[in-house]
Amino acid sequence: MEVSYRTLVLFIGALAAAILGIWIGLSPTGVIPVTVTEDVTVTHNLDDGSCIVDTSDTVLSAKTVKNCNVEAGTKIKVSYEKGSVEARIVP
Repeated sequence: MEVSYRTLVLFIGALAAAILGIWIGLSPTGVIPVTVTEDVTVTHNLDDGSCIVDTSDTVLSAKTVKNCNVEAGTKIKVSYEKGSVEARIVP
């Protein structure tokens, strides 16, 4: 039985589409990132003017907040995309 070039290309394309669909469906953030806003406590201040906060994100809980001019122990409201490493202060 001889397999044509066209059939082989269609099979590989369908396989790639199936793998991509499964990867998107099983990824923790999916295609559209989930934005979370929550109140957190600043745990550390860094020398470059940023700070570290601990969030409820189950993928990566520690987030870096740039331009964070508050003392460690201060409560702030931040917004971040689930799974990212950075957060933003929400006024």
